[in-house]
Amino acid sequence: MEPQVWQQEREHLAQTLQTVAQERVKVEHALGMVDGNDRLVMVNDDQSSDAIVQLQITRSNLQTLHQLRLSSRSPYFARLDFTPDPGTPPLGGMRAGVNTPVYIGRWGVLKTPEYQVAVHDWRSPVANLYYSGQVGHVSYEAPDGAVHGQMTLKRMFTIEDQQLVSMQDTGVVGQEKFLTDALSQVTTARLREVVTTIQAEQNTVIRYDPMKPLCVQGVAGSGKTTIALHRIAWMLYRLQKTVRPEQMMILAPNPLFLSYISRVLPDLGVDKVRQLTFDQLCRQLLGKRMPKLTASARLSERLRMTKPERDALDDVLRRKGALQRWDDLQRFLAQWEESCIPKINIRLGSTVLIPAEDLRRYFQREFRHFPLQVRVAKTRAVVADRLKKAMAQVEDRLRQLAQDKLDQLLRAMPDSPQRRERAKKLLDARDSRLAELKDKQQQLLREYDGLWGSMDLLEVYAAFWQQMAQRDPGCQPVADATLPMLAKKRAAPEDLPALLILARGLYDIKRPDIRHVVIDEAQDVSPLQVKTLRALFGTDSFTLVGDLCQGIYGDEGLRSWEALSEGIFDTTPCVARLSTAYRSTVEIMETAFAVMARHPVEGAGEARPVLRHGPAPIHLPIAQEKERPGAIARQVQAWQEEGFGNIALIVKSEKAARALHSALLPLIDGVRLVLRGDESFEGGVQVMDASMVKGLEFDCVLIADAQADTYPDERFYAKLFYVLCTRPLHRLAFVYRGECTHHLGSCQNGQAVVS
Repeated sequence: MEPQVWQQEREHLAQTLQTVAQERVKVEHALGMVDGNDRLVMVNDDQSSDAIVQLQITRSNLQTLHQLRLSSRSPYFARLDFTPDPGTPPLGGMRAGVNTPVYIGRWGVLKTPEYQVAVHDWRSPVANLYYSGQVGHVSYEAPDGAVHGQMTLKRMFTIEDQQLVSMQDTGVVGQEKFLTDALSQVTTARLREVVTTIQAEQNTVIRYDPMKPLCVQGVAGSGKTTIALHRIAWMLYRLQKTVRPEQMMILAPNPLFLSYISRVLPDLGVDKVRQLTFDQLCRQLLGKRMPKLTASARLSERLRMTKPERDALDDVLRRKGALQRWDDLQRFLAQWEESCIPKINIRLGSTVLIPAEDLRRYFQREFRHFPLQVRVAKTRAVVADRLKKAMAQVEDRLRQLAQDKLDQLLRAMPDSPQRRERAKKLLDARDSRLAELKDKQQQLLREYDGLWGSMDLLEVYAAFWQQMAQRDPGCQPVADATLPMLAKKRAAPEDLPALLILARGLYDIKRPDIRHVVIDEAQDVSPLQVKTLRALFGTDSFTLVGDLCQGIYGDEGLRSWEALSEGIFDTTPCVARLSTAYRSTVEIMETAFAVMARHPVEGAGEARPVLRHGPAPIHLPIAQEKERPGAIARQVQAWQEEGFGNIALIVKSEKAARALHSALLPLIDGVRLVLRGDESFEGGVQVMDASMVKGLEFDCVLIADAQADTYPDERFYAKLFYVLCTRPLHRLAFVYRGECTHHLGSCQNGQAVVS
């Protein structure tokens, strides 16, 4: 790059930093801050409309201040020069026929009071040219329609601590080099570079129509999760006038995964987005009705099973999660409603308080828009009201009868102890009869409550599977596996979608105000769960990201994305494919692709690694078991000397993980054991079992038990081993005793020879 260009860009950076500093001072002044301390910002909240408006303004200013502080270190990462075609109306400081430099950053920077755009937010419409356009005639979609023009320059910058470190003008070749350099960093630095390295196929996913359902089939390491988070950030930018962050929800497979992704959203300027597991969501919705869940881990269970046992379990789980269960549950609820209605008249003595046909009318017509339990309560209120009126009439007659007898007594006898005694008995008898009537009233209401069918969630669910087993003998294994658990007031995680459906029919569950849902690791989510979420939130705005090759939960999850095409959404979902693996080096991904080539998955699509090379995966055969800890420790030390700090040591089972961790404690400083249920992702050297690593990434991964008897040559283990091999960014190693797993081909002299 010519010295004159460097000087021009340094001068522009200095001007931009000055603008950022000036705008920061203006916002601090508007907030009434003292010495830049935003902890001293005060708002008098007296619940008035003026106070509410002032609070919103203050929050907006604080958000702007936060973004300006971040921009003060590195205000932008790219520049493009764009000339709108003749006839284009002025837009964002650009005029038709005038070549305008457009600088793009993680945050937009406005120069006030003229509101001139100094830096365009990466989510802005014009920034789409950076991600999807090349030098030449291009167009982008603005709010008022397509804008066409000529892009004459596309330049990338590296700016660190307000200093211009590097820059390059890019065509495809230059852009790939910039991407490769960014991906070569260790994980902590790499997360910060995501916005600068978004590729065209990823950009298409991010900016897809926010109102339509989108399924993303992404090869391991294609950035599915991160791109889904950027899609949320883009949607909140585009829909900022109608959608708030708390109306967005991310559903992830476990708390550890939520901890891992929670580091990305703040860097995108997105807070208050709801981040939950499906279990946690159900707990919020069901409250005290949420059953205790079985503590077993689904993947850990499978790792202990034989293939016939896994097949039997998969059949049970497939039946529980099949989309057909939705119709079965709706039909069952209608039948349960019919069976719940009392078939007899409600009487008080010989008086009919409410005929059976009136009960049915109230239940099925007057209160039909309420859940079953609410309908029972409202119908009960009608019965209680009629009973109260009937009892009032009886009590009035009883009191009048007692008063008549008392008057007669007073006229017939002069005052005497005998008359007073008889009067007392008369009044006591009246009061006793009134008390009996009160008891009768309560007894009748209790009898009324007993006339209705059960509204206990687990009892109703048990009745559902009893009925299903009677209708379809193939469901008998499901009933056999489920009913004993329900009798103990417990349920399995795979029961939750059906329980939520029943609960919506039985009780008054508040519908959360959610406008968009992201489901991560969606290949492991059942069609019934997606249908349940769609019905719960009442929107087609869903983004489901996953990889069919990583579907290691058998038939519980999705067999294909087409399983979501009918019967769930009003609009047929678009299936987008992310086929480039950005996470790992070519050498690591070639090993992973070879694993899946032995057991190909239909619908997974083609996959290719980004052109970033590194060392071939390391094979460390050992002759005796006692050699394993030392071999692992030496490899970890070698990686640490290279500068890598986020290292995963993976074994098949939790028991093996505990044993390996104990063996490594004297050999590796700070080695940490990660167990199921841990909710924080801390990095460093971590020992974990194979069921823990889905969705995570590390600088280096060592599979510490890669022998043939640990990972047999079956489709289930092929998918699992593929998941393990695709976790590292930079280095992969295998330790095994005896014959290495067949998923690595034939191992000779410590190297794999793929057949």
